[in-house]
Amino acid sequence: MNQVLISEIPESVRLPFLALSKYGLFSTNKFKVYIPITILVLMLASIVVIALLQFLNVQKDISDIVRNLECVFGFSMVLLRMVIAIHRIKDITRLIEAIKLFWDPSICDKQTKVELVSIRRFTYQLQRLLLLALVMSIGLVAVASVVQNTIPTGMWTMEGHEKLYRFVMISQIIVTPFSAFFICHLDCLYLGLCAEIVIQFRILSQHLQNLTADGKNEIKAYVTHHRLILRFVKEFLQAFSLMLLIEVVIDGPLICAELLAAFESRYYQAQARHVITFIFLTLQLAFFCIPANYITNEAVAVSDAVYFSKWYSQHIPHLKVPLLLMIQNSQNEITIKAGGLVTINAGTIVNVSITLVKSNCSQTRYRILQVLKVAWSVCSLVKGLRQD
Repeated sequence: MNQVLISEIPESVRLPFLALSKYGLFSTNKFKVYIPITILVLMLASIVVIALLQFLNVQKDISDIVRNLECVFGFSMVLLRMVIAIHRIKDITRLIEAIKLFWDPSICDKQTKVELVSIRRFTYQLQRLLLLALVMSIGLVAVASVVQNTIPTGMWTMEGHEKLYRFVMISQIIVTPFSAFFICHLDCLYLGLCAEIVIQFRILSQHLQNLTADGKNEIKAYVTHHRLILRFVKEFLQAFSLMLLIEVVIDGPLICAELLAAFESRYYQAQARHVITFIFLTLQLAFFCIPANYITNEAVAVSDAVYFSKWYSQHIPHLKVPLLLMIQNSQNEITIKAGGLVTINAGTIVNVSITLVKSNCSQTRYRILQVLKVAWSVCSLVKGLRQD
């Protein structure tokens, strides 16, 4: 990709893009694209297969079973997301190139500009926090592996296979950090693109609120930009839809399994570990749901901005048709769906929007309880089946 174009990309998108480029993605050389990822995929596949074989000898202790499930599901998720990322590489590249058509926050008034810049700054800080948490997690896993003299993730029940054990140990030591950083930067790219979509809807809303009778040429630009944003969102969904589905399908069962293991484990150390993993997985889902919810809210807010501009009271007949079409398009709610099946929004986990928390705390608490209720119901069902 052109270096000049890369320099024009906002930092919250540019840095994850450049990090993924180091894996060979976005390269014009097909060997650089496929060889590193193919090696990682093959190693991941072998780790998953060997982890599945551990279930043949694993004890009936729920903690050991869940620990091995973490290895199977975790590496399977990385494997599938890598394959999907390679398959959707052209779609992601088009998204990056389309950002150059976005409006800059500097065209807004001072207050709105400060607000939009703060969104980008907060997104960048959140990405840095995610990366720092990842580094700390890898470090803790490495230390625990050395102290306990075991493989970094999963269980080992195949006694007498020393060569296979060393192969798994070396493979996990190599694959785990590379896979973790790949997924982390892919998630950061998702977050950065969500932030840019929200910013563009905010800019458009701010300009629409200031419509006047002299805005014939401006309204054409607004309608065109609104169509650009909607087309960008459609391509964004096309690029990340399957990745989101993999995340939901894998994280959902794991959350229930971790909660079950936390209640069933006999040792406090194991209980604490499962509780921490449960919290981490819940936050991971929230990482995808909350930005998607903001996109939905900002898209609907465009129609409100047009309405409250009071264009209908200014007797501007030439603006009537395009503005009505814009209102209609905005009211067709943008729904972020994983694989076209599962709706991704804050209602799935918890709505942390400051405005909604202030105005509707009871609804927020209800949604938290709803998620915990589902997880608790699954755990109770499994516990009952095990006792029978």
